[in-house]
Amino acid sequence: MLWIGLSVAALSLVLAISLGIGGDHPPLRNGRAAPDPLWVVAPIVVLLVLRVCMELVYQRAHGGGRLATALYLVHGLTLLAGVALNPFLCIYAFLGFLDVERFLPRRVVAGGIIGAALLCAFGQAGAVAGVTTSPLVFIALLLVNVGLAGAMTWFAWLREEHADERERVAAELAEAHRENLALHEQLLEQARSAGVAQERARLSREIHDTVAQGLVGVIRQLEALPGALGENARPGIERAEHAARDCLSEARRAVRALAPHQLAEDDLTSALRGLVEHWTASQATPAELVVVGTPAAGDGDDVVLRVTQESLANVARHARASSVTVTLSWLPDTLLLDVADDGIGFDPNAMVRGRGLAGMRERLVEVGGQLIVESEPDHGTTIAAQVPR
Repeated sequence: MLWIGLSVAALSLVLAISLGIGGDHPPLRNGRAAPDPLWVVAPIVVLLVLRVCMELVYQRAHGGGRLATALYLVHGLTLLAGVALNPFLCIYAFLGFLDVERFLPRRVVAGGIIGAALLCAFGQAGAVAGVTTSPLVFIALLLVNVGLAGAMTWFAWLREEHADERERVAAELAEAHRENLALHEQLLEQARSAGVAQERARLSREIHDTVAQGLVGVIRQLEALPGALGENARPGIERAEHAARDCLSEARRAVRALAPHQLAEDDLTSALRGLVEHWTASQATPAELVVVGTPAAGDGDDVVLRVTQESLANVARHARASSVTVTLSWLPDTLLLDVADDGIGFDPNAMVRGRGLAGMRERLVEVGGQLIVESEPDHGTTIAAQVPR
């Protein structure tokens, strides 16, 4: 802005000299004697010094202030005197429209615009001679300057508001992007944990259904051999039977080790309570566990735990729920699990089949249970699992 001010002031001086402020230029002097060139140049020099001081104060204060405002007012009075001697300084006076927002408080910007418009119109009308001889022209020029300056200032304020709005939206988008990244990382971790758990469960079932069951059959066959082969074969058979029983014990230990770690030290109720509390803390959505009946351990506890984990993961990914209730009910011959949320729901008949519900259904079928899905749009979802005891 400093170099713009210096350049415009120099242009005003060149125009004043070249068009005859110091010589014969009746339209500007209205028959009066031309002013001494010193009086034409002196205000411009003072204005340039004030311009330099204003810009330095503005830069060091990182904005306007009382000193900058005072310098601006002195600059304006000097400019008025300069325009009276050199009407072409109205070109330089136009910078006042740009200076008002930089050097004046926001509440007096309108007054600053009117002051700058007065200086411009004063010079455009021919200074004192033109105003006295053609006051209507001066008034018309004043109105034009005020209108143009007001419109430009209004549009500048609009641009500033739009820029602030864009910055606000950009900040909100950046925050949403960070939240999405965090959610993405969380979902990846949940998917990894679910994949590990599913593989452990698969290996457990494979060992139980193949190795363990095969060893049980071998032991049964070895137990029947002594009577058929006689007493001489008993020591060897007993050694084989002992080895088979050791292998069976190791297979069962592996099956227990591959079961969900939550069930290694806690019963199903405690494991589900810990799962629900952890899910509530991680999702910031309240969830509660309701237990009905007398808890009793069973073979399907790991399946119930996995179904609960997958159901809560689905709620976090899709439901947009404000609350979740996990109900565990022990009946004489059945264990019931209900995971209900108040989220957006869905149409079970129209949904795209994914591995989540299919995997839960497969787990339950393997232990003789079943899965029931109850949901409709805008009315939440309930996942109901039944496991025979």
